Amino acid sequence: MSTFAEYILNEKDFIKKIDIMSFLKKKNKIYFNVPVIMKTEILREFIDIMKIDVDENYVVTAALLYDCLKVESPEEINKIKNMDGEYRNYLKSLGFNNRFCNICIGHCREYKLEKREKESDLLELIDQFGAMLLHRSDRLAYSVEEALDLLKNKNLYKVDNQYLEKFEEFVDIMEDIEVLQLGLLTRFQKDMNCVKRDDIPGAVRELYNTFERNEKCFAEKEAELRNGGDLFEELKKARAKLKLLEKAPLLPGFTEDDID
Repeated sequence: MSTFAEYILNEKDFIKKIDIMSFLKKKNKIYFNVPVIMKTEILREFIDIMKIDVDENYVVTAALLYDCLKVESPEEINKIKNMDGEYRNYLKSLGFNNRFCNICIGHCREYKLEKREKESDLLELIDQFGAMLLHRSDRLAYSVEEALDLLKNKNLYKVDNQYLEKFEEFVDIMEDIEVLQLGLLTRFQKDMNCVKRDDIPGAVRELYNTFERNEKCFAEKEAELRNGGDLFEELKKARAKLKLLEKAPLLPGFTEDDID
């Protein structure tokens, strides 16, 4: 008989993975909700767009499960000790190997591991960044720009996350592509924050809307490119020019096109 790990890892479709996770939530009452889905979709887009050299299916599965034992009430949180061991035991009971467990546990640097997997850096990014995009009982969500600034200059300041710079570039690219005067990440954030935290079908509907919207926006941007070219390469060049201009403004009589 196949284990749960084999079952969900063999399923490559993101929406079907969400269905599998919904089943696990009903059976074992794990932590799985709209915020988890939102963070995982941001990760999925990041890997796709920035061509991150990892096993996307493996990391997306980890993103759906890394916080599966999370509890939200303060009295329960204070009772929890050795959560790294609890996570490892639970994930192993589902059939996942040590490396998968290490990737999930490594999203939080409070858990000390002998070897840190590179994929843990990806989970750390979306955990920290995604949390700031969500409304909470004690505060409203931060804007995408505010969340990125806090991520760089506070949450992960002086933290050696190998993907942080590339993630900043990803956020800039997504926000440069607008729909109804909102960057793609901002639009996704606002839509998902309108879905109740445990409304998984509602989140899936928003995902389908996001897939369709992003595909259309990317196609329109590509059509605008002069002489063809790769959309994301062109956007990265534009961001590089902007950063160069911020450091050294153009001399009179020069334009951005004069920068090679």
